[in-house]
Amino acid sequence: MGISQALTRLKQQWHEFFETCSKPSHCIFCGETRLWWNGKRIRSASVLVLGMVAHIVNIAVRRVKCARCGKSWTLRPHGLMPQRHFQLCVVAQGTSMYLFEPETNLTKVGQQLSCHRKTVRRWIQWTAGIAVPQDLYRHIMNASGEPVVVKLREVFLKATSVLTSTVLRTASHVLCLLEVLAAAIGFDPPGLRSVVEAVVANRYRVTTDASPSIPDFARRYLRVPGG
Repeated sequence: MGISQALTRLKQQWHEFFETCSKPSHCIFCGETRLWWNGKRIRSASVLVLGMVAHIVNIAVRRVKCARCGKSWTLRPHGLMPQRHFQLCVVAQGTSMYLFEPETNLTKVGQQLSCHRKTVRRWIQWTAGIAVPQDLYRHIMNASGEPVVVKLREVFLKATSVLTSTVLRTASHVLCLLEVLAAAIGFDPPGLRSVVEAVVANRYRVTTDASPSIPDFARRYLRVPGG
């Protein structure tokens, strides 16, 4: 399958979700069961398709409104995160490139992924702050049912005044642990995308530009298939 075909397929999947998604059974704020459709929003997003970044426009997503509290929220298809243009598949790719490839730098990663070097830097800082590595170890053990030896990849310390060696090491640990956690649960890689997406789900105004606080969210929202 070529990039054009893969991109067309993704667009069709997102459009099909827009056309066929069911109205939620209750309000996510107050629990009311009387809901109605509240129009739509038009999104755009950059996604990773066969290793290449592709820009998708005119993504329609439905809005739902509560009859009691009057609040509304957006229903999003699988793979489309809230308040983020570059989707987490792109973030995972860019962060991995910078951390684990010795010849890369912020500018080179940004050029390859069609974003600014400062955007790549923000991705790395954000990844380092997603979760405490010890908490991710705990989630891995809970998901696997037994102790797991996690092999961490070598990180190349290209420290700057902002991206210190501590930030880089933490980001690399979190990235590796999310991959192991995703595999233990049965999610598709990259773990950064699949685990964060499961944690965020359809929560209201959760932004992946700030820490989604996975250690707290996971206890309530992360579900093991069949569990």
